[in-house]
Amino acid sequence: APLAALLGTCTGSAPAPTPTPTETPVDLGPAEPEAERILEHVRVLSQEIGPRPAGSAEEEEVIAYAREQLEGWGYQVEVQTFTATRPDFQRPTTLTVEQPERRELTAVSFQGGGAGAVSGRLVDAGTGREEEFPPDARGAVVLLQRRDVTFADMARRAEAAGAIAAVVANKEPGLFSGDLDPPSTLPFLAIDQADGEALRELLARPGGLEVALRVDAQTEVIAHNVVARPQSGRCRTLSGGHYDSVPWAAGANDNASGSGLVLELARTVAAAGLSDHCFALFGAEEVGLQGSAFFVSELSDVERDELEVAFNYDVVGGDAQPLAMGGSDLLERTETLAGQLGLEVDISAPKDDISSDHRSFLDAGIPALMLTTPEFDLIHTAGDTLANLRATFLDAVATLGFALLEQPAPGP
Repeated sequence: APLAALLGTCTGSAPAPTPTPTETPVDLGPAEPEAERILEHVRVLSQEIGPRPAGSAEEEEVIAYAREQLEGWGYQVEVQTFTATRPDFQRPTTLTVEQPERRELTAVSFQGGGAGAVSGRLVDAGTGREEEFPPDARGAVVLLQRRDVTFADMARRAEAAGAIAAVVANKEPGLFSGDLDPPSTLPFLAIDQADGEALRELLARPGGLEVALRVDAQTEVIAHNVVARPQSGRCRTLSGGHYDSVPWAAGANDNASGSGLVLELARTVAAAGLSDHCFALFGAEEVGLQGSAFFVSELSDVERDELEVAFNYDVVGGDAQPLAMGGSDLLERTETLAGQLGLEVDISAPKDDISSDHRSFLDAGIPALMLTTPEFDLIHTAGDTLANLRATFLDAVATLGFALLEQPAPGP
């Protein structure tokens, strides 16, 4: 061995210390919100993940994505778990044409319709008038055209004819949610007008048509909220929006737009070094504001006292003039800040005019404000996609949202 090494061993000299690695600071980006970043969140949520109904596997993908973003910006992330009850029309549903060639159709279960899995011949029963049900409807799935026959009469006649399920085609483009009163034991599904026309074309060909359908019987599901708090753990404000969608829509505007905006506000607040602001993505809004209601119910007395205001962002990707709803003091402050930013905001709507997650806070006596761009023609439809997102005011609403956090409300 080299003499120097032997001498080092004999004298007991310590080896040179290993340098402590230094963490590379995270680049949080500019301290102002950017629409491009919001749109990227919308793309991930609505395109990469897709429809995100409460209790679905896609919900878990949202949680993983949001957690990664928020923890990367330095937040403490809590995933709240709760049991949500969903209405019949939000039950997972499948409809498959099996012959002559396999094809998946998007379908919505009727409220009051039965559950289960069936397969069999598809037969045309017209608009559901009694004389239109063919003799071979017994043991078959009947295709009905929505027109002027009530859903209750359709169900009664389908049961009397011995059908095993019914598929109702819309009378206009898009899906719809039907209501059976009284309820039926038969699975009843709604489909788009175009799919109904396509099925009738196939029925006109020789050989017949075989279909299979399934309606999940489960009405209770496990849903989640994603809550981000600063290292202090203190929340003077909460900015939130729901991330779930109805099962048949990608939910780009309703409400990947609001979720993306909340994520961008979280990043901007971290980049600006602002303190005591919290953020939440709520689950199960589409089944009755259940996520935000659970969040409020879990607040301790101290947390409730510290929370000065909750901001809710829902459907903010339209080109309608932004609308604010909430208490009068919050509306006046919002209108003033918007004016300073050169943005006109409508504050004329009643505070309970639109049902969204701000309601859970108002009902608990916590000041709350909702911001939206009230263009609702495509929400809850298959047309609620990123390609159809107009996003005219997305940047302006985000800038206003940040101003509401950056400029605290005057004290009493």
